[in-house]
Amino acid sequence: MGLQKITFEGGNVTSKVDSDLYHFLFSSDVGILKGLKSEVGYTLANNTITLSDGYVSVYGRIIYIENQTTIGVTPDSSKFGYVILGINTTDNTVSLYVKEQTGSYPSLTVNNLLTTDGLYELVLCAYTKTTTSVTLTNYSRKLISNDKARVDNLDNQIFNHYLPVRKSLTLVNSGTYRFSGTNSEELRESVLYVVINGTTVVTFPGELLFIVVGSNTAVSYRYASSDYSLGISYENGVVTLTTTNSTHKITSLFMKK
Repeated sequence: MGLQKITFEGGNVTSKVDSDLYHFLFSSDVGILKGLKSEVGYTLANNTITLSDGYVSVYGRIIYIENQTTIGVTPDSSKFGYVILGINTTDNTVSLYVKEQTGSYPSLTVNNLLTTDGLYELVLCAYTKTTTSVTLTNYSRKLISNDKARVDNLDNQIFNHYLPVRKSLTLVNSGTYRFSGTNSEELRESVLYVVINGTTVVTFPGELLFIVVGSNTAVSYRYASSDYSLGISYENGVVTLTTTNSTHKITSLFMKK
């Protein structure tokens, strides 16, 4: 028990302390550092997979993969395989190897290196092979973004989430219009803005459609000093809107969550 100086001159810091702090600073994520160097890209030629340079963090253990690092795959049978970066804190080693299995991709060993020593296998790329060839396949690799990229991405998501989306309307007959490409969940989370004759905006929550059995409702609106009603119904991804005055045109419609 006692105090240990970490960021002090002459401090003797263990790799475990460093890795704990890095793991925390990387938001407790594991993977390839996105946007740094070449993000461990990969190509295949002559049954050899070549990796470009990049950094990897596994529970705060940082590994640099040098540019043009290669590993061979032998086309001796039909199998599914991974190129694996193995981090083993039991013997303090890192290694690059292939892991293959017949019929499906092999399982991975993923020990929590924050709480225990052991092996963690991180997939750098995936492939299939036969007795004559090797083919790269799609695999969603683990990536770690920096904080600025995370904030920018979240900002874009929020902006796009709340930005009104214009729906394409189809005229069924005078006063009746439809739009498709939605669902009950999206409607429940949205506010609809119906523009009549280009000037009058009728606003109502999509949840209003589901208060009564039958997924339909009606809202009132005033146009040219008179009151009218707009009927709305939903069925199988299609919303139908009908004005009580068939001369009224629905010129546009927007939805906003």
